[in-house]
Amino acid sequence: MEEKFDEIEMKVKETIERVLKVKAKGVEIKKESTIADLGGDSLSALSILSALEQEFNINIPDEEIIDISNFSGAVKVVKKHAKDYK
Repeated sequence: MEEKFDEIEMKVKETIERVLKVKAKGVEIKKESTIADLGGDSLSALSILSALEQEFNINIPDEEIIDISNFSGAVKVVKKHAKDYK
């Protein structure tokens, strides 16, 4: 069964897919996916953080990088900082 994603979740998913090139690896992002599951590492998390900041025009404090170690955490961080995102 295919998971449903809201608008922000879709944008986060697309951003992570682009940064990690997961489609080329044949990997599908799920809500419980970790960056490691998707073939990434701590340096990838930094790239994802930067890409999310650009995508949503937000600033994410560096100490929140640990929360970006999985898809649902990344969504939570974006929703926290992108309150006015439309």
